[in-house]
Amino acid sequence: MVAGMNATIGERIDALCRRQCAFALYRLPGTDEAAFCMAADGRTEESPLSRDGFVVASFEGSSLFIPSELDAPPAPDQWEEMQHSPEEEPTSRNKYSTLFHLYSSFIRKGTVRKIVLARTADTSVPADFSVYRAFCAACHQNPAAFKALVHTPRYGTWLFCTPEQLLTGSNDCWQTMALAGTRIPNTLPWDTKNRREQALVTDFIRLVLTPLADELEEGELENLRAGRIEHLCTRFRWKMPMERVHQLLEQLPPTPAVCGSPVVDARRILQQYPDIKRSCYAGYLGPWESNSIQFYVALRCMQIFPGFCRLYAGGGLMPDSVEEQEWQETENKMACMRQAISGGGS
Repeated sequence: MVAGMNATIGERIDALCRRQCAFALYRLPGTDEAAFCMAADGRTEESPLSRDGFVVASFEGSSLFIPSELDAPPAPDQWEEMQHSPEEEPTSRNKYSTLFHLYSSFIRKGTVRKIVLARTADTSVPADFSVYRAFCAACHQNPAAFKALVHTPRYGTWLFCTPEQLLTGSNDCWQTMALAGTRIPNTLPWDTKNRREQALVTDFIRLVLTPLADELEEGELENLRAGRIEHLCTRFRWKMPMERVHQLLEQLPPTPAVCGSPVVDARRILQQYPDIKRSCYAGYLGPWESNSIQFYVALRCMQIFPGFCRLYAGGGLMPDSVEEQEWQETENKMACMRQAISGGGS
């Protein structure tokens, strides 16, 4: 565990983000310490879950496993410099509008009940920007979220600050959540659109869990605050032997919260008419140990490049969605990473 990291450690982490190696620095919700995970030779493995380590899985379905062999960042000199650049331009307002109307047409036709439209935005960073300081700022600003700084040669450098559990637990006790619906916090009742959107996610998760879970418990609908916004949340708890984890991970992600409903049809549309190259966004990530898993959905995130950061956010389109409101929702979700960028300067 990495507690009270000093400036030298932070400098090493910043330097490792420019090297041909892989590591994860993360902090679990409600904890005061960050943990560091890295293989001694900086490698990743294609087959995850073979030992203790950290998993990062993309929305498209590929995954990498970082073995847990080092618990503190080494000097970066043994690895070559790495060059990483975006594969596409950030989402323009015009492209977002075009996709909004296209995806909405599939909803009107009844092809899908919901589909998630995602976009990106680039923001410059100061010359003295520190990835490590941005991670620390995210930890300070969002204690209830899962924070992770992940760097790999395949995916580049990503910072996450996500409120959404995918699968957490140990031994035979597990939990997850259905998280959907977004608004600026207020005391008025949630509107019908957000309630129906959340119900789609809840129904999907219940359907997946029922044949695999023992003693399944479904909590009451609640509000979950995540920075400047809040969501509707339904928590699930159940018993299940570790042997079923692999089967559950084959069926659970992506949920309708980040893809759409029905998932198969929404995913087919996203593949045929892609919004962005999602990569790590809307996948999942977290530490894996022999009898414990802490996996979170990869939301509230940005990819870090020399001189700028690319922010990611999405929103679920429903029959009564309004384009400008959906665009503003993505702006509100990006505020979390904008705050981290502000805290990453000196």
